[in-house]
Amino acid sequence: MSFVTEISVGTKDKLSDEAKKKASDMIESARKIDSKLVKGIFKNLESKGGDLTFAYRQYRGEPTRVYHMLDAQEYEIPLGVAKHINRQCKYKKSKFLMDKDGNRIIGADTPEERYKFISTDFM
Repeated sequence: MSFVTEISVGTKDKLSDEAKKKASDMIESARKIDSKLVKGIFKNLESKGGDLTFAYRQYRGEPTRVYHMLDAQEYEIPLGVAKHINRQCKYKKSKFLMDKDGNRIIGADTPEERYKFISTDFM
């Protein structure tokens, strides 16, 4: 018995010009929203007083930018970068539980935030 299954994929249906235009307009609209600059304070929750350096590029055709941030410093960054820091910079932390027989089992994973960008624009 083989553990490999072959799946044949048919040819992709071509998008109509109207559908391409609609998708392009949606991407451009999202790009404009994500490029708006926001002010806020960067927090390194994982290592107090530490820093973070990361490369970021959201949309095709944009240059890759490298960001270097220090804990508790105020920055003005694009909204898309702030969303990335707040939504994607997490890891799952498992906890051990006991079952009815006293055996250790792994409990549900809970997301642990590593970094946070707190907006000061709305304060």
